[in-house]
Amino acid sequence: GIDVRAVNRVGTSAISNVVATSTLKEVGAVSDLALGTVTPTTIALTWTAPVEDPRAPITGYEVRYTVNGVVHSVVLTGSALTGFTIGGGTGSPVSAALPPGAVVSDIDVRPINSVGSGAASNKVATTTLQVPPAVLDLTSRSIFFSNVTLSWTAPTQDPRAPITGYEVRYTVNGTAFTVFTNSVATGFTIGGGGGSPVSVALAPGSVVSAIDVRAVNSVGTAPTSNVAAVTTLNVPPAVTNLATGAVTMTTVPLTWTAPTQDPRAPITGYEVRY
Repeated sequence: GIDVRAVNRVGTSAISNVVATSTLKEVGAVSDLALGTVTPTTIALTWTAPVEDPRAPITGYEVRYTVNGVVHSVVLTGSALTGFTIGGGTGSPVSAALPPGAVVSDIDVRPINSVGSGAASNKVATTTLQVPPAVLDLTSRSIFFSNVTLSWTAPTQDPRAPITGYEVRYTVNGTAFTVFTNSVATGFTIGGGGGSPVSVALAPGSVVSAIDVRAVNSVGTAPTSNVAAVTTLNVPPAVTNLATGAVTMTTVPLTWTAPTQDPRAPITGYEVRY
């Protein structure tokens, strides 16, 4: 306790009233820093303000974080703050938008008062959202005269921004098409009547080239997959060199040269008309 007694040549007075106090100090640490909504370019933070000394109230916060290995520090002004958006364009210096897929680590918050900055809060870390990775194994599973069925393995996806469908691009005899599958299924039939816009039936013998698939999520469209190309099945070319052999009273022998054939649809016989 603090007291005061007056002194003169006679002696010391009685004790005054007693008072007590403490010196000012930094505010205690935030203990519940948490992640809020994460987007491709921003990360929301929330916390509860720590108990403060009314003689040295909180005047702001310092937010520190690392983006892909680069350290950042942003000062916020305001006693009532209990949240901040990294990449949201506020703070001093301004917290600039983050790149999609950025690794943001060592995030902490420190309250500021007239004495200085308090201790660091608990740390949090996350990654901003991004488009899915590329499909790596696009293949043509079955080929018919009017359609081509594709298959692939779904790329690894972020559960916060799951794949919602695929974009299939292809060229038919030089004309480019883009179709959205509207499905998370890992396959699609070009010419099968599905997708948006509808993928219409192909003509026999169509050259279907530059086929690729790109996964789609809420952020956007993935990089291009590997590229495939096929030709739809067709009837065989015409027979050449049809000729008659030694004709008799009752028979007419015929000979011809077999046309080039597609091993996927080999010739199984001939039709002779006369």
